[in-house]
Amino acid sequence: MKKTLALLAVSTGLLLSGCAGIEPGAGFEPGAIWKAAQTTDEFTDGTTSFVTTGEFRSNTSIFTRGMHLYPVVRKEGNQLYVGVMSGGRFKIPVGTVQLRIDQNEAWTITPQETPIAMVPPAPNFVPPNLPPDQAAIIKSAQEQAMLSTTQMMSPYTVTGGEKAKTIIKQMLSGHIIKYRTVGINQAASTTGEAVIDKSFADALQKIGVNPREL
Repeated sequence: MKKTLALLAVSTGLLLSGCAGIEPGAGFEPGAIWKAAQTTDEFTDGTTSFVTTGEFRSNTSIFTRGMHLYPVVRKEGNQLYVGVMSGGRFKIPVGTVQLRIDQNEAWTITPQETPIAMVPPAPNFVPPNLPPDQAAIIKSAQEQAMLSTTQMMSPYTVTGGEKAKTIIKQMLSGHIIKYRTVGINQAASTTGEAVIDKSFADALQKIGVNPREL
C-alpha cells in the first residue's frame, strides 16, 4: 500500500511539473531565485536561452507547475524578450499580461507583440477564377488570421525591442515583480509575484546578457 501511494505521488508530481533543460556548464546555485536554462528544438536544433523562476527543488533542474504562470526573459539569437510564460508539462495559452516592478507604472504586453519564429503553413482556399489582386487580398487575410490565432494560443506572451530592454533594466533596479493576466469583459486576476535579487543579474550573465550594456 505504501509503495502504491508513493507511485501515485510521483505520477501526480510529473503531471503538475515540467522540467526545462539546464544551460550547459551554467549550473544552479542553491537557493537562487532566478536561474538560467535553455531548450533545444528537436527538429531544427535551434536553442533558446531564458531566465525564469519556478518551483526549485533541485540544483540540476527547473520545475514549473501546470496552470501557473512565471516571469521570463528569453534570448533568441541576439534578440531579448521579456514577459510571462506558462509552466508545467502541458502548456496553456497566456493571453494579454501586465507586469509591474515595485511602484513603477504597470506594463501591458499583448499576444500581438509576441514574435512567432516559425508558424506552420496553413492551407489557403482561394475561390477559382478570381482576379489576381482579389486572390492576393484573400490569401493575405487568411495568413493574418492564422498568425493572430497562433499568437493568441502561444504558451508565452513577450515583447522585444526597446520596450523589453526598458522593462529588464527596471527589473535590475527593482525588488518585486508582480504579474497578471488581463481578460476581455472580466476582472484581471493577479497570478503571482517574484522577488528580484542578485540572482536575476547573475542568471542574465549566464545566458550572455551583460546588464551594464542594456
